Amino acid sequence: MQSAPIHPHDDMFHGSTEHYASVGTQMADLVSHAAELARADSPNVLELPCGYGRVTRHLAAQFDPQNVHVADIMVPAVDFCVETFGVTGYRIVDPVYEFQNVPDSFFEVAALGSLITYLSGRNARTVMRHFFEKLKPGGVAVVTTHGARSREILGTVDCYQVGESARAHLLDSYDAGQFGFVNYMPDHSLEAKTVDYIGDSYGIALIPQNWVNDVCHESNLTVLEYRPGGWDNHQDVFFITRN
Repeated sequence: MQSAPIHPHDDMFHGSTEHYASVGTQMADLVSHAAELARADSPNVLELPCGYGRVTRHLAAQFDPQNVHVADIMVPAVDFCVETFGVTGYRIVDPVYEFQNVPDSFFEVAALGSLITYLSGRNARTVMRHFFEKLKPGGVAVVTTHGARSREILGTVDCYQVGESARAHLLDSYDAGQFGFVNYMPDHSLEAKTVDYIGDSYGIALIPQNWVNDVCHESNLTVLEYRPGGWDNHQDVFFITRN
């Protein structure tokens, strides 16, 4: 599947096909582990957001493509994944953080990779609540955050291009056990095409582990495993089940 084309608007491609493939394969392997935790041999899998298929191409190789479902607010990205990888796609519509056109209680396994990493605490909480409604009881999701490892990296360099005052705010919020969020600077280059499509509600979040635990407690979810820096030695990884 890695031989499939990389879309020219794919913000996840930064010039290295090796790194692009490695990150996609890692997430697909995490999803496979979630399927093991859910004891699902032939699961229906949800990937949200899918972007232009960095992970989708590997999910379609590890699972039956007919059982892989992808969703994104970016219509061209969804269409590309459906046409290229043979998966089922959902174009997310308003209200964009509620995913109303994705079926509820349908999936044994799901991936929420690198979404709440870019949202405010309010929007991230909305996403978590509605995303987990898509899982069957007993289903397991992979959720990634900018957490412990991201805090370590951000403590040494402005890796998210947010500016020094915003960087300090993120670090101070995280160290106080609070959800931190800032908007991107106007001249940033990270996720630029995505931000142009979605708007200025998209920025950078730094999320302490206790925030995830609190949201899970509120929503009758259980954290099964936690891996700091478990995705690309960058984002923290949570395996979470719907009770």
